[in-house]
Amino acid sequence: MQRLGMPVSDDSILRQLKRDAAAVHGGIADVRVVGIDDWSWRRATSYGTILVDLERRSVFDVQGYRSVDSAAK
Repeated sequence: MQRLGMPVSDDSILRQLKRDAAAVHGGIADVRVVGIDDWSWRRATSYGTILVDLERRSVFDVQGYRSVDSAAK
């Protein structure tokens, strides 16, 4: 965001993604194609996961953890 001249913190971006995901997707029953990406908040300490509806090109969940079981649900 700094390259675009928009000084915004990482936490603010994730908070906005969570708000938008909750407003757009009432449920995930209609999601057919899912993209999953995870990242490290702190190196080798804590992780997060983002789930994207690839057909609609929209985020439907941002999780503050990383596990196979939570992604499968």
